[in-house]
Amino acid sequence: MNSPQFLSIFSAIFLLLAGYNIFSGYKRLRDARIQNVRIKWYKQINMLTGIEYLLLAFVFLLSIEYKNNAVPNSIKGIVFPLYLLFLLAAAVLAGLVIRQGILNTRALRAQGRSGAPTVKSNGTRAVRAEEYEADESGNPQQRTVSIERRRERRRNAAAARRRRAGKA
Repeated sequence: MNSPQFLSIFSAIFLLLAGYNIFSGYKRLRDARIQNVRIKWYKQINMLTGIEYLLLAFVFLLSIEYKNNAVPNSIKGIVFPLYLLFLLAAAVLAGLVIRQGILNTRALRAQGRSGAPTVKSNGTRAVRAEEYEADESGNPQQRTVSIERRRERRRNAAAARRRRAGKA
């Protein structure tokens, strides 16, 4: 378990996983931005997971360096606290990933009950193409009709929520 070869294999695996998760998280953020949906990077579960894997890879690499005496004694006093800092940061990020996963699951469940559009696993709202077709067209009359249609749907949805809550 303390073998440098074993730890270097784990480091390489975690670096690959980190790269994949950060890339896919960035791709989802870019797709959401194209669809005019704003997502914070720290609410994107793939980005959090990728950063966590990156920190774990650094923990393994620092562990290899510390155990093989590759670090001079004058710097060893810095390496160990840095190792603990990365380990603590990875643990905090693991907690954030779990928390964001629970929040995304709750949002999925809540929107599934209300009949609203579904939520992807990363917390973004699924966007229907017809919502944006009228906005992208240059015709102001179509844009006005589209906006009025959305307002009416929102009013109806609010009235339905009030009826379900027993307030209407």
